[in-house]
Amino acid sequence: MNTHLPAALLAALFLAAPTAGGAEPGPTPPGGAPDRTTVPAAPITPTVPTAPAATSVRLTVTGPAPATTALSPDGAGPAAPSARTVTLHCDPAGGDHPRAEAACADLDATQGRVERDSATACTLLYDPVEVSAEGVWHGRPVSFARQYGNTCELNARTGAVFAF
Repeated sequence: MNTHLPAALLAALFLAAPTAGGAEPGPTPPGGAPDRTTVPAAPITPTVPTAPAATSVRLTVTGPAPATTALSPDGAGPAAPSARTVTLHCDPAGGDHPRAEAACADLDATQGRVERDSATACTLLYDPVEVSAEGVWHGRPVSFARQYGNTCELNARTGAVFAF
């Protein structure tokens, strides 16, 4: 029995198998072994850094309420609090927000969170202000709604974001 037969079969299978890089062996020259050179893969193009996703947030402030809740002499009730809405764009700062650069800086400082901690002391006057923010900050959705006791509390907790 020939003991070299299993090794010869193994070598033949190894030589006949495609290379790990996926390239097929080259043509077999007459009377020679196949050409085992591999064809280089397509050149790798470097990834170009992309700009951060844009920021666009619609901001609404409702309030504060009218200074008095008493009826007027003609029996009409006080006017409802007015709502103001602006759009804030960042990267570059813009939109119709009057302090867009400062508002974008505040959002960037809190990684897109509208509210932040504050040590500012405000009076306990209750004059409610409702705010909401809907949109996208650097490609991440933003959805925020809250009622603050007064404008001082609003400004202390949200900085320039709702300063319009």
